[in-house]
Amino acid sequence: MKSITISKKGTRSEFNEDAMLALPNKGVFLVSDGVGGGPSGHEASRSTVQSLYDALSVSNISEKIIVDGISFANKAVLEKSKVGDNKGMACTLVLAWIEGDILTCFNIGDSRIYRVRQGEIQQLTTDQVKQVERNNRVKSLVTNAIGIKEKVTPEITQFDWLEGDIVLLMSDGISDVVADTEMCEFLSRTGISMLDRAKALIGASVTNGSEDDKTLVIAF
Repeated sequence: MKSITISKKGTRSEFNEDAMLALPNKGVFLVSDGVGGGPSGHEASRSTVQSLYDALSVSNISEKIIVDGISFANKAVLEKSKVGDNKGMACTLVLAWIEGDILTCFNIGDSRIYRVRQGEIQQLTTDQVKQVERNNRVKSLVTNAIGIKEKVTPEITQFDWLEGDIVLLMSDGISDVVADTEMCEFLSRTGISMLDRAKALIGASVTNGSEDDKTLVIAF
């Protein structure tokens, strides 16, 4: 299995609040997006990625090991939130685990996992958000995140995995401004490398006006 990782800091914050991890030899890929802005979001996403990297250092991955790793990451963020300026720190998480012909998705928050198959794209995760009105504008607020309560429960879903499939994990700096059909068009291009396709997708998010951090992990 191969993978591509790419991240571009947005203009909204001093810090890139996104973090990512690709372990193609284990079939595990993840993206985390800090919630709340500033250094606390940056710290939350990186702490979560480090916790999961440590948890996944075992020889044999299982669903239980991943869920336990997510719980460990949640506890670590909660502990860090008690220190200094970290109060309220939290982050999203999407994790894809590919084993044989099964793709298992773990989702907390509003980052997304997609699968591209034979020129068609499917969103595999559900955004865990609610719509609220502030200053005469409708805004989406994350309803589930790592670091906001003592126990976190990921949405876990399974799908079949076929040769030739492409899985995308991304932060909302991409998915908020690039339509699914446009993503599929970029990823289905032939004659260019997967890295160039990934760069084109990041570029499209900038062109479409995203000021947020943009992170993309592709497994294929």
